[in-house]
Amino acid sequence: MILSLIELTPLPNKREEILELLQFSVGRLRGKLGCLSSGVYEAAGENETILYVERWTSKEELHRHIQSKLYLKILIATDLAMEPRGISFCEISDMQSMELIVALRTCSTI
Repeated sequence: MILSLIELTPLPNKREEILELLQFSVGRLRGKLGCLSSGVYEAAGENETILYVERWTSKEELHRHIQSKLYLKILIATDLAMEPRGISFCEISDMQSMELIVALRTCSTI
């Protein structure tokens, strides 16, 4: 699985525009081949950070997406943010779930 993370702090008066662009992208990615999920998250409180997340089945699917017209909306959103913009692509080869928590909680003494 490939995880794409984009962390943005909007320029003054550009927050709503960034959110609209990213929400548009989320809507268009729903059901797209290779996209497991996507979402837009906002920090609570004083911090105005916006986090945009996509999960992809493979690098090839992510690369195709980055080369698409839809990805231009995401790039426009990054242009409306202050520097530095945090953009990361993480390849995840080992993913665990609730089983890890259960295993660790039952093996330890509290």
